Amino acid sequence: MKHSIKIILIEIVLIIASLLCLFLYKINYYAYLVLLVLTVIGLYLFLKSPKRNERFNNDINLIIIICILFYYAITNFIGFFSGFYYSGYSKEFLGILLNIVSSVIIIGSIETIREILIKNYAYHKSIVLLTPIVCLLLELPSIINFSLYTTKVDMFNVFINLIIPNLIKNITLTYIVFKANKKSSMLYQFLITIPNFFLPVFPNLGDFFSIIANISLPVIVLIVGINVTTVKFATVTNSRLLGKSSKLEIAFQALLILIVIGTLYLTSNMFRFSSLAIGSNSMAKIINKGDIVIIDKKSRKINEGDVIAFEQGGRIIVHRAIEILEDNGEKVYITKGDANKDSDGWTAGDRNLVGKVLLKIKWLGWPTVALSELISG
Repeated sequence: MKHSIKIILIEIVLIIASLLCLFLYKINYYAYLVLLVLTVIGLYLFLKSPKRNERFNNDINLIIIICILFYYAITNFIGFFSGFYYSGYSKEFLGILLNIVSSVIIIGSIETIREILIKNYAYHKSIVLLTPIVCLLLELPSIINFSLYTTKVDMFNVFINLIIPNLIKNITLTYIVFKANKKSSMLYQFLITIPNFFLPVFPNLGDFFSIIANISLPVIVLIVGINVTTVKFATVTNSRLLGKSSKLEIAFQALLILIVIGTLYLTSNMFRFSSLAIGSNSMAKIINKGDIVIIDKKSRKINEGDVIAFEQGGRIIVHRAIEILEDNGEKVYITKGDANKDSDGWTAGDRNLVGKVLLKIKWLGWPTVALSELISG
């Protein structure tokens, strides 16, 4: 019990120190790398050598490899339809080498700290709960520069797009280390990090689906890992009871799968129905900024008064068709935003028509809109 309390106190100290370095002292990148290495050395000297459990190591490694390969396959397949964007990482040999070395230091240090904390002969609920938070805070300086984010919208955007996905990832990595060891968690980290330094392009999934993809991957690894290790443990102990998932677990997994499939369907633009985040208040009161609309791309029966989505100047606009004319056998739509005084200064033809808006979902598009505005300045 005393040993557990000592580890909990160490984790609290690490949390406080990380917050001070992030927001008060704002250390530079190289000082951050040095502090990570010194933290690993200090924990090795202060705590006992971690206890390793190799029983599920091979199973966990196989799950990680299969899930990440499927992740790359699916996202790149979608990229053939949604497009790709060029990598911002240096493609010079020295630049690639520096990126790899710094990633090895960060990942190796954090995963070593995770293993020391979670497998140190002191299994306690508080340790299990605090460890993902500790590792998240230790990782944040490598992925977020908080000095660039000053407004409430910026911080909300950081929370939704970066902190939540990385917290979920750290929960999964903590489970991986608990069931296997740091080699398995490092395998996960390297497979999703190192390829970025070599690949020339990345699939342009869209901001909303990128968030879903970054959350779904660790959640799926966690769910599959729990099921596989539970079944294997039940087989080893000759207990059927331990091998059965509860109805609640089955319902949660089914719901997660439905959410992932539904999100993929709506954001991939490969099927009849697609989603779009609204970035302005031109349709305010009916459709507000930050809402998501569902578009029926096959609907061509447009009547006056229908809200339609159409392409204009390289972007998709959602406005109401206030008048429908014909020009050489082609329908031409005169459109207007409900909140605008005048009609639009253009006409949209059938060639520009994306589809008819069926319904809206309030507020769900705010992460996408905030990130888009942040990038565009």
